[in-house]
Amino acid sequence: DAMLLFDEMHDRNVVTSNVMITGLVKWGKLEFASFLYDEMPEKNVVSWTGIIDGYIRSNMYSEGLSLFQRMVLCEGIKPTEITILAILPAISNMWGSKRKNLVSWKSIISGFAMHGTWKEAGEYFERMEKIGLRPNRATFLSVLNACSHGGLFDGGLRFFDKMVNKHGVSPDIEHYGCLVDMLGITGRLEEAENMAFYGNIEMGERVTRKIMEMETGYGGDYVLMYNNFAGAGRFEDAERLRRLTNERNAFKLPGNSFV
Repeated sequence: DAMLLFDEMHDRNVVTSNVMITGLVKWGKLEFASFLYDEMPEKNVVSWTGIIDGYIRSNMYSEGLSLFQRMVLCEGIKPTEITILAILPAISNMWGSKRKNLVSWKSIISGFAMHGTWKEAGEYFERMEKIGLRPNRATFLSVLNACSHGGLFDGGLRFFDKMVNKHGVSPDIEHYGCLVDMLGITGRLEEAENMAFYGNIEMGERVTRKIMEMETGYGGDYVLMYNNFAGAGRFEDAERLRRLTNERNAFKLPGNSFV
């Protein structure tokens, strides 16, 4: 049979192994498929999808989602449309049972974001909240990344506001970076600067540097950073920034000045 033929093959590769895993899963031979999967020295998204599908077909939703978590969060492998379709029964089961597993939800949100289904990432984040799970920094970063890549600024701003004001989660440079990216795409860099501070000079400096990298000829960011340094009594840093401005020949927008 196919298994005997496969055992006799000398030149096994990812493609032939994937074909066998897919076939074994369809024949209900999950144990053999899992063994073959574990023995594979190299795996791709087809390998992961095949074994995930096997566990979910066998109603072993926890195991299937655990593998999906490893694929997305640990291996950084981007799921395909087939992968997303494979995990849908497990997601429905998790939603119906109100299973409280933050890592599972984060992996699902990340998976949707990586696949480019940004709207769904936001929807599942809100579903997660409805069952009483409290999102953390990593979960918020996943949904902000989804909004950033999808150009969903209004949604991203709403999630950011929820993170800070509803859940009391302090944003870090990565969260701000997502907002800066969203605002930069829509040509709203000045608004990005104003969001960068919240009274935190160090954070503001890092975010402003990110803005500088995006558009080196824009002078408003230099002015804002200069004023914040001066206001905090960091005059040496302010003077250093003034010199950097002269070196880059950044122009000042009307109404902005180094005074």
